[in-house]
Amino acid sequence: MVTTEVRPAAAVESAPAKAPFLTRTGRFVLGVALAAAAVYAQSLAMPFEQKGSFLTRHGSVGQIVSADRFNARVSKVTAAKAVDTRDSTGKTAKVQTSHVFLVLDVSGTVDKEPLQLGSSDVWLHSGDGRRYQATDKVDPSLTLVGKWLQAGWWISRPLVFEVPKEALPGAKLVITAPTSPLVVDSFAPEAEIDLGLSDAAAAKLAAEAQEFHSLVGAGS
Repeated sequence: MVTTEVRPAAAVESAPAKAPFLTRTGRFVLGVALAAAAVYAQSLAMPFEQKGSFLTRHGSVGQIVSADRFNARVSKVTAAKAVDTRDSTGKTAKVQTSHVFLVLDVSGTVDKEPLQLGSSDVWLHSGDGRRYQATDKVDPSLTLVGKWLQAGWWISRPLVFEVPKEALPGAKLVITAPTSPLVVDSFAPEAEIDLGLSDAAAAKLAAEAQEFHSLVGAGS
C-alpha cells in the first residue's frame, strides 16, 4: 500500500503594516514623558536628611525658632524625679519615675492658620540618635500636646519626657507641623531646638533633679 505524505502548505508571512504616523509620534511623546518622569522621581529619591535640611529651622533655649507654619521657643529646661498629673476623676496625683522626667517650658504661636500639636508632632531626640515621645504618665491637658496655636498670641505649656539619664546629653526638642494622618508629608516644616545639654550639663541636671515638679497651673 502506497502512502502519500501530504505536506502542510507553507505559511505565508505578510509584511507588518506600518503604524500610522500619528501613532508613532504619540509613542515617541509618551516615551519622552516617561523618561522625564523617571528623572524627576530619581531627583526626589534623595536621602531624607538632604530633603528635609532646608525645612528644619534650628535654634537654642531662649530663642524663637520660626518654622514656616509656626513659631516655637523653649524658655526653661528642668528635671524631676516626680511630676503631678490629673487622674480620671480630675484630682491631682503624683507620678514617679526610675529615670528622669525632663520638663521643658515651651511656647508656641502661628502667623496665619491655627494648628493643633498632637503627640506625634513633638519628640525629644537624644544625642545617640534615639527618639522619645512625650510621656503618657502625664495628662496631656496639662501640657502643650493637644493645644491649638493661634495667631496673635503665644500659648505656654510644658512638655514632659521620661528618659534615662543617658539620653540627656545632646538632647534636642523637635516640633513638626501637623499633617494629615492619611498622608505622610516628608516636607513638613519643623523646629529643632538644642537644649544645651553637654555631657557635664546633662550630668549636673540629672544630679540636681527636683524631687517633685508641679505642672498643675503651669502656663497661661
